[in-house]
Amino acid sequence: MMKLIVLGSGTCVPSLKRNAPGYYLEGGGKRLIVDCGSGTLLQLLKAGKSYKDIDALFITHTHPDHVSGLVPFIHALAATPGYERTRDISIIGPDGIKQFYERCVSSVIRKPRSFSINLSEIDEKMDIGNLNVFAVKTVHSDNSIAFRFEEEGKSVVMTGDCDFDEELIKFSLGADLLVIDCSYPDKLKVPGHLDSTECGLIAERAGVKKILLSHIYPSPYPDHIRLTECRAVFGGDVLLAEDLMEFAI
Repeated sequence: MMKLIVLGSGTCVPSLKRNAPGYYLEGGGKRLIVDCGSGTLLQLLKAGKSYKDIDALFITHTHPDHVSGLVPFIHALAATPGYERTRDISIIGPDGIKQFYERCVSSVIRKPRSFSINLSEIDEKMDIGNLNVFAVKTVHSDNSIAFRFEEEGKSVVMTGDCDFDEELIKFSLGADLLVIDCSYPDKLKVPGHLDSTECGLIAERAGVKKILLSHIYPSPYPDHIRLTECRAVFGGDVLLAEDLMEFAI
């Protein structure tokens, strides 16, 4: 069984309600972070989890709201008084993640003395513990990707930031949970992101069981509008992400 905790359901826009993007995923004997926006360390603490237990971080793309928590995360692992980490940690992401890390993370914090950071650019598939992890390119930035995590017949797809795309529909086929970029209600659609109806169409065509609308930008429309628009085209379960929500898959 996999366990998912929403650490941040928001965006780059500051919000008292929604932290920047980030998720805790437990499965296959591993504890993972998927995207690491600012405040991820604090959100982990609120969720009753420890940064010391994390085995790997998966990054969908390197826009600041998805990676700005990496520096404090690695710094905390390396510099917490009385704590010496001896397990290596992996950072897995799209093409360019190694270059990004060298330029933006290792340039401002010292290299850890007691453990190594293993950087990997995922192609289409990898395994971590007993989890099978798949990746696909998304329509957003030059290197943005979505992840699919599978264990014992269960699957979670996490789109990161994305726009409508036939490949994403194929990638999400039959998922038990689809965590999807629902940046805007229909009337505020912006290229490179999904609106509520598009989220529902992807979920319906992919035949997913449950959809979690996340990456929520503040808008003049009430949050329930996104739910109404999505439910108009998708017959499965639709939920609007809130920080510290938990799911068992």
